[in-house]
Amino acid sequence: MNTVTEAEALSDRQRLWEDRAITGELCGIVTSDWADGELYVLSRYEEDVWTLPASSAPRNMQASGRILDFGTIGSSQLRAEVKHVMMRLLFGPDNLATSTLVSYFKNVRQWANWLHSIGVSNFSRVTPLVSARYVEYVAGLRTNQGKPFSPTHKSKLFYAVELCWMHLRDTSSSFNHPWPESTGIALAKVERHTRPKTPIIPVEVLAPLFEYAESFLSKSDELIGHRNAIAGLESLSKYKANRQIQINRFLKSRGWPDGGGALSETLLTLRDCCFLIILVTTGIRAHELGNLRRNEWFSEIKEGERFYYLVSRSDKTYENETVWLCPEIAIGAIKALEKLSEPLQLDLEAALEAARKTNHYHEISRLTNIFGCVGLTKDPGRFNKISVLSRLSLSTRLRSLVKELSLNWNLGIHQFRRTFANHVVHHKLGDLRYLRDHFKHWSLDMTALYGMNEKQELELYDEIYAAFAEKRQAIIGHWLEPDTRLSGGLAPHVRQMRSRNENLRTYKDRREMVRSISDLVFLRSTGIAWCTNDTGVDCAGGQCEACEHGCVDDSHKPFWEGLYVQQIELRQSEGLGEAGSKTVERTIDRCEQVLADLGVDLNSPKEQMANVSST
Repeated sequence: MNTVTEAEALSDRQRLWEDRAITGELCGIVTSDWADGELYVLSRYEEDVWTLPASSAPRNMQASGRILDFGTIGSSQLRAEVKHVMMRLLFGPDNLATSTLVSYFKNVRQWANWLHSIGVSNFSRVTPLVSARYVEYVAGLRTNQGKPFSPTHKSKLFYAVELCWMHLRDTSSSFNHPWPESTGIALAKVERHTRPKTPIIPVEVLAPLFEYAESFLSKSDELIGHRNAIAGLESLSKYKANRQIQINRFLKSRGWPDGGGALSETLLTLRDCCFLIILVTTGIRAHELGNLRRNEWFSEIKEGERFYYLVSRSDKTYENETVWLCPEIAIGAIKALEKLSEPLQLDLEAALEAARKTNHYHEISRLTNIFGCVGLTKDPGRFNKISVLSRLSLSTRLRSLVKELSLNWNLGIHQFRRTFANHVVHHKLGDLRYLRDHFKHWSLDMTALYGMNEKQELELYDEIYAAFAEKRQAIIGHWLEPDTRLSGGLAPHVRQMRSRNENLRTYKDRREMVRSISDLVFLRSTGIAWCTNDTGVDCAGGQCEACEHGCVDDSHKPFWEGLYVQQIELRQSEGLGEAGSKTVERTIDRCEQVLADLGVDLNSPKEQMANVSST
């Protein structure tokens, strides 16, 4: 493998970018990567196989996922033209992710090979009629299950055609716009505004999952201690069966009666649980999780309180280093992962040394890229090569946890990020029913919180803010519904607002009115009502239903019903005294007023209390 200077690589890149000729004579470096302080040539333009750099790809991406094989295109001229398109995309200003480049290539290749199959040997011969025939062809394609391609998938295939048109316009291979009066998205019939959002993992699924993971983390030192003790055994039989018997007896003497096989599986489950804890408590993406390395976390004290951060590389935002604010339990999880990965890290170092001795650059580059990662695994499908646990494998493992707990949910890794943002919002509004201690920092002002560290992932903050805005709109939109029963000092103002027809005429529709109003309203939960006081001045402290800033809706009904029943029971108690009796009566009056406003039949709580007493 040849080394090259940065200047040489950049010179070739500039020359290829400026060349408008599409011939088989173009040559030069298209991809290179660093290893051991040297810049190595990965691929040259004239080669039919381009390897994309490992350093710019997620660490859990296999080497096969970084290959552009132009030899799979049937026509030599079309092959040269596709090379030019991919070179433009590779060197372009958008800094496309590796997975995006590979996806674009596959779709462009399909388009090129279809052209070849109908006798079109170069892109310059493409007419709108040819493009229309491709639309018909794609419409007839079917998945392995025999179903038509989804509109989204079709739009990606059509976008590949548009990419070729865009990047060949200034070359001899230019062709007319494929569909002059339409777009690929329109032809695919993609409903852009009705696409369902990523589902939020419900509390009844996430809570037991997290509790299960936390229980495993609490046993991590014990489990890893058993593994390390086995590794320290000096005299083990060379025969596998006998060796296993020795290990099982040894483990039993240490208080682990289930044997070595069960310990190995339990350690894998511990690893999965650690990953789950980090996903739940940080909002980190799957590939960013795969990029986590040993000791890539830190803490700092701000205004007397300790904050914890994870550090990783985000290939989504193209930043070299990004941090995620996290609770202490996430640090416990990554520490456990560091210990779990120690044996595999040693194996990796040995493999890296062997690769260096044989000057196997691709292996040097691959192993260097994943050096120190905490998500290391051995891939049985690749001769037990050390790699980072892939997104697919992690997803499969986490679904197994869901199945083991008999939870009815189709879990996907992509769900954790939106779930995290949603639960941050619920906590900030005072409605989080679990993980309260672990999310304590999220109760602070989010803007100030993210301002504490300039490398904090701001895109996640945007998602949290969007989730907060969505929740706030939902609450205020519910208030503005004509049939929603409300109580509290703010309730008359809300009822007055929703009764004014001119309010709606001011806006395009009701949705716009709700969005505009909610943007102006501060909102937090006090547990007994919604508070809209953004100053904290003159707070009555527990008298929300009488405060002009307080609004009680049906979400608070269980609290007020419970308080009412409690006070009725206290009224019947002896020894309250005059002052105590007056307090009880005042509280009963408060409850009756709120519950009446909310449309609750006051006899219902009394009947429930009577039924409980009779049993």
